[in-house]
Amino acid sequence: MPRKGKSSSARSVTSAERAKDELDEYEVMAKYYDVWYEDFTEDINFYRTLAERSGGPVLECMCGTGRVMIPLADAGFEITGVDQSSAMLDMLSSKIELIGGRVERNINVVQGDIRSFRTDARFRFAFVPFNSFLHLLSRKDQIDALKNIAEHMEDGGVLSISVFNPKLDRPENLVRHRGTKVTSKGEIISKFEAQTFDIGRMNTTIHFFYDISRQDREFRRVTTSMTIKLMTYQELADALDYCGFAVEAVYGDYSFSPYRKNSELMAFVARKL
Repeated sequence: MPRKGKSSSARSVTSAERAKDELDEYEVMAKYYDVWYEDFTEDINFYRTLAERSGGPVLECMCGTGRVMIPLADAGFEITGVDQSSAMLDMLSSKIELIGGRVERNINVVQGDIRSFRTDARFRFAFVPFNSFLHLLSRKDQIDALKNIAEHMEDGGVLSISVFNPKLDRPENLVRHRGTKVTSKGEIISKFEAQTFDIGRMNTTIHFFYDISRQDREFRRVTTSMTIKLMTYQELADALDYCGFAVEAVYGDYSFSPYRKNSELMAFVARKL
């Protein structure tokens, strides 16, 4: 069942404090992140259900602006969020302070790298949502992250990692329109994406284009890009096994449907041995 805690929403910086010159790849995107993903809620019940089964406290790795963490805190879970991006955490902090109440009491925020962050808390349930694990581009990075997460979990605790099932037959450099939205400030924002693949490294680089217009301002375009890993089912299963997790289930969607080879999603649920 959900647990209420007294965690602080104040951000703490771990011993793995980010270097001042380290690139925050979300710095450009953070301003528009919630505009595009605030309506994506289909995974929230999935993580809430797993948290109810496991019990708290809960750890969310790469928590971003709190899209999943805030609803879990509002459901009564004591939850710690870890993220490296100052830009994303600035947005999260503003949202927590605005909401206040038990959401603010139940949330603790740690700025750090999931490969090396430190906190004294130990968790019954941990998760890495929404393809975030794919930002770890090497096997070493993945193993370091999984081992560090395991060190912060209680024996028998549950870890869930959700990533997309890679499809390598998509055309490269094809610009796709991902939609147009109007913000509360009257900005009209159209989002476009294009992908390139490095099959040798099993990486894909996604190029983002935001076209922004407003009646009282000139049209402008904001661009950024990020590279993520393409992970197969077996690669992620092997990494979890190597780091002391036993895979208990893999789902093909957030409705707990069994994973199949043509599933869009791979949602792993594993138990720390």
